[in-house]
Amino acid sequence: LDYNESFSMFLCTRNSNAIEALPPNASCLVARVNFTVTRAGLEGQLLGITLQHEKPELEERKSELLKQEESLKVELASLEKTLLQQLAEATGNLLDNEELIQSLERMKESSATISASLLESNELQASLDQQRDVYRPLAGLGSKLFMLIKEMQRMDYMYQFSLNSFSRLFDKALKAQDSGRSAEEKLEDVRRNLIVRVLFYVS
Repeated sequence: LDYNESFSMFLCTRNSNAIEALPPNASCLVARVNFTVTRAGLEGQLLGITLQHEKPELEERKSELLKQEESLKVELASLEKTLLQQLAEATGNLLDNEELIQSLERMKESSATISASLLESNELQASLDQQRDVYRPLAGLGSKLFMLIKEMQRMDYMYQFSLNSFSRLFDKALKAQDSGRSAEEKLEDVRRNLIVRVLFYVS
């Protein structure tokens, strides 16, 4: 049977267990892409929206640290690869190879610097995560509310709510708060505002 090497088939289903119904020789050829909204995933998304509104510098710093950490990990992997290559290509007695020994010393110093930078980056990320966790309860509430109103469609098909519309409600609740107050007071105001907006929206 002739076929094109670039041929692809896309199958869409609401059944999350559909791939289990396929025979083994077919399931191994299928790549699953799950677009289902989960509570944990939505909580992370709403936390990002909240921080972008309340503490944009935290999100920017977090992104910078993640990029820096990834860059350092790539550099460290490159050093290890170079080291293995030099050892494989070395001839004669390794202890007499001055060029190789000097190169190893430079790599050792670079590796130590990178490891120290990674450790510092991890400590900074832990500190940022503590500051971000102040806003996590609000994101968790938003995630729970969305999951609850999504369940309403089980009662009647008329109750259809998209994630985009809920995100707009969440954003409006954030913008409706008074400025110049403590973070705890602001979050409590947003929490109440969000609940009221969702109730009015659903009813």
